[in-house]
Amino acid sequence: MTGQIPDPLSPGEQLLPGYEVIDLLSRGAALDVYEVYSEERDCSVVAKVIRPDRRDVPRVRRRLLQEGRLLQTLAHPHLVRGFGILHGPPGPVVLVETLTGKTVAEYIETERRRPPMASVAYLGLHLCSAMHYLHGRGYLHLDVKPENVIVAEGTAKVIDFSLARRPGRSRRGFGTPEYLSPEQARGGLLTAAADVWGIGVTLYEAATFHRAFGPADGGEVALRDSGGYLQLTRPAASPRRLRRGLPVEFIALVESCLAPDPVQRPTLPEVRAQLHALTPDVAEAGDVPDDPPEHLPDAG
Repeated sequence: MTGQIPDPLSPGEQLLPGYEVIDLLSRGAALDVYEVYSEERDCSVVAKVIRPDRRDVPRVRRRLLQEGRLLQTLAHPHLVRGFGILHGPPGPVVLVETLTGKTVAEYIETERRRPPMASVAYLGLHLCSAMHYLHGRGYLHLDVKPENVIVAEGTAKVIDFSLARRPGRSRRGFGTPEYLSPEQARGGLLTAAADVWGIGVTLYEAATFHRAFGPADGGEVALRDSGGYLQLTRPAASPRRLRRGLPVEFIALVESCLAPDPVQRPTLPEVRAQLHALTPDVAEAGDVPDDPPEHLPDAG
């Protein structure tokens, strides 16, 4: 036991009959995420379950069930696949596919060499494709960030739909503090522009290996005055200050995605068109990696 929180299940224990724990992938504020072996499918799958001490919190249960139901309706090459919802003593268990590869956040943490510009541009195209489809289904993701994008064999997939919801008004601070859009930070009307912001902060970090609004970037006074959200106090530092040689078109695109006013941000089709216009120039300059699986996506 750690404090009042029960320990997670250990490898070899049964999450549910026919689902044996292989490993704990993560423990969050509300959920435990396991890799489990499924006898039914004869392979590993990912299982999301409510943390034992949060099982009586209606909001947590509601969000997990909503995520599981939404995932069952989605089918897109750049979105994680959902397999269904099981019920048992742990409460609802949402099953999703096991993805190989690294998250963009893991890539940034473990790699010394920043990815070629073409790889970053194709990453953006994959994210645009995923959000275009999701928005067409009537939902916003609202948590697009490097930790929620897994890259394997040149393909990016968006994961974690725990915050996904339909457009509309939301409470203050709905999302991950360092990555949420200003309208999420202050509370207000959420539209597709919030996910454009998410694409912008992800591309910014993938290209520069720096967070656009990391806690180390601002003083305590700025954080206190903004309620803890640096994106409400200042624009992100220009990417050109953090990495030499970035195309001016890419810098302009990322900065436009991070416009404080959602009305001033480009639409997804506009982001996609600008990335498409960028990639041929980059490729012709010989900036395409030779070994795709070792880099961020570099193939459409």
